[in-house]
Amino acid sequence: MAGMVLLAGCTLPLPTRLQPESAAAPVASDAYAPPFADARDLFASVCFNYWVEQVNRLYVIDSALAHITFYNEVDESGRCRFPVKRLPFDFTQGRILVGAVNVGTGCRAYTDPIALLRDDTARTITLRVGWAVAGDCPYRLARPFWVSIPRPPEGYTVRLQPEPLPSPPDSPASQ
Repeated sequence: MAGMVLLAGCTLPLPTRLQPESAAAPVASDAYAPPFADARDLFASVCFNYWVEQVNRLYVIDSALAHITFYNEVDESGRCRFPVKRLPFDFTQGRILVGAVNVGTGCRAYTDPIALLRDDTARTITLRVGWAVAGDCPYRLARPFWVSIPRPPEGYTVRLQPEPLPSPPDSPASQ
């Protein structure tokens, strides 16, 4: 699996027997609790026109080569006006990058990590993420979600489980 950008659909059922690695509640902020580390800065120069087309796409980047391949894919897509800024990530520290994009119409899009679950029977790591788009604005939104997580054991598959956020910070229910 090393050196590959893995892609998978994002609407996956939770496995039946899960062992939580973290029972962190949704944070609805820009501060992520361990085992998540915010990695959005690595992809900040990727343009909206690229992200908006990445609906239902999961990125698992587990090596420097896969990271470079991602940047090349963005540049070769022709969607961005300028070449993407390539920032390094140290994959030797036992972490990988996982990303997806919340796309919708509204005033603000949210993506917040909820939990990282390990299922040893199914050999999966499931990243539960709160997804929400709030407000009645007529804007097309694309909010990239990127975190680094501990490198899964060999042979495990990383999955993304998007879930509605209970109440985004600027929604009427949270005021």
